Amino acid sequence: MSSNRQSLSKGGLYYLLYNVLNVAFPFVTGIYVARVLLPESIGEVTAAQNLAQYFVILAFLGIPTYGLREIAKTRNDRAGRDQVFSELFVINLISTIAFSVLYLALVLAVPAYRASLPLYLVTGISIVLNALNVSWLFEGLEEFRFISIRNLAFKALSFIMLVIFVRGPEDYIVYALITVLGTAGNYLVNMAFSPRFARIRFRGLNLKRHLKSILFLVAVNLAIELYSLMDVTMMNFLSGKESIAFYKYGHNIEKILLQIVNTFTMVLIPRITYCHKTGDRDEFNRLVSKAFKLILITSVPMIIGICFTADFLIVKMYGEAYLSSAAVLKLFSVLLLISPIGYLLGSRMLLVTDHENQMLISVGIGAMVNLIGNLLLIPRFQEYGATWASIISELAVMVVYVILGKKYFKLSGVLKTTLKVSAGAGIMFMYLFGVRFLPLNGWILLALEIAGAVIIYVLALALLKESVTREYLTVLRQKLERLRKSK
Repeated sequence: MSSNRQSLSKGGLYYLLYNVLNVAFPFVTGIYVARVLLPESIGEVTAAQNLAQYFVILAFLGIPTYGLREIAKTRNDRAGRDQVFSELFVINLISTIAFSVLYLALVLAVPAYRASLPLYLVTGISIVLNALNVSWLFEGLEEFRFISIRNLAFKALSFIMLVIFVRGPEDYIVYALITVLGTAGNYLVNMAFSPRFARIRFRGLNLKRHLKSILFLVAVNLAIELYSLMDVTMMNFLSGKESIAFYKYGHNIEKILLQIVNTFTMVLIPRITYCHKTGDRDEFNRLVSKAFKLILITSVPMIIGICFTADFLIVKMYGEAYLSSAAVLKLFSVLLLISPIGYLLGSRMLLVTDHENQMLISVGIGAMVNLIGNLLLIPRFQEYGATWASIISELAVMVVYVILGKKYFKLSGVLKTTLKVSAGAGIMFMYLFGVRFLPLNGWILLALEIAGAVIIYVLALALLKESVTREYLTVLRQKLERLRKSK
């Protein structure tokens, strides 16, 4: 196996850690605050964070996505990288100032927001911090080890602060502040180390050349985020705060698992972008096919596993009061397959091949479907209605994305992987169904379910000689052999 492929595997592990931590922190803190704060207080904080997130997306101007691509193109050109980094940093700084002012004006103008001014000011800090977010620089250069380690450090520090300072329902603003501070530390370290990879300069910049692409992407990113942001926004007016909390906790677990699936795609994007730039079509299609296979391999067993474990996990983590979140999680699990396929074969292909203007068609349709679905379903079904609206809209987005992106790639070996994954998942399903009849208590049964399912599934794919599984198992075996010899 080439060192190139090994570096991708290693980078994938670090990027997996980075992405999982980004969504696992709200998940882990949620377990704690669910038992310390009341569902109504949690819903209040979630609503405030939801509003701030709209402005964060607008302030970003699509730069995290666009910047990753442009930095990947300059991996062997330091002068070009300095130029791109400086131009995008200045654009991001200007947009951050503008949207921070607009957010403050909105909060002061709307009585409902002004009534909770301290909370909305705290969540608004995340908009200001956007000016320091240059993670796209490190992602474009595949510096996944750096960003994952510092992310872990600040997430751990934030959790310690949470346990120390959030002790009762009256501490919900402190909870919101600690969440923001966990992000602030990451951004500050990013800025401190960025000169090693690219230096900021303010002369000879050409900001105009980026505006067309990033304006398209800000519209695309806003439309994408509407699937979750719009749900909470509309639930804030069409249902109770408790429904927001039930929806939030079910959705949070799904987002963690979705990050795991998407990581295998994201870690390959810089290399896919470089192959497209250099015209290496064979390697380009091989990497796209590999990413698609990884989506199938990881998402299908997760969906089955959620169906068997969601009820127990939700009750044990959050308490009996949040049982509704288990049903939300089970419904959301289908997005572990739907969303990554659309993400890889649609938005990533259009972006890598410089056709990002077509992305707006897909996400625009999805946003409209989501809006209509929420209006029809939330008043009657509350958190379940919002969940179904998201699923239907994501499915619509995936279909349109694949139609738009299919001309830019050629998949190979996917049918074989699909059949082998189906067989492995079928064996895993039968195991999980049978083991539930054993006379065991909850935690022992859960451990047996998870450990047994993982072992059976991986062994099944290995025995069926699934290509990507064998590749990663070979990397693992080689590392274990080197570790044994070094002792």
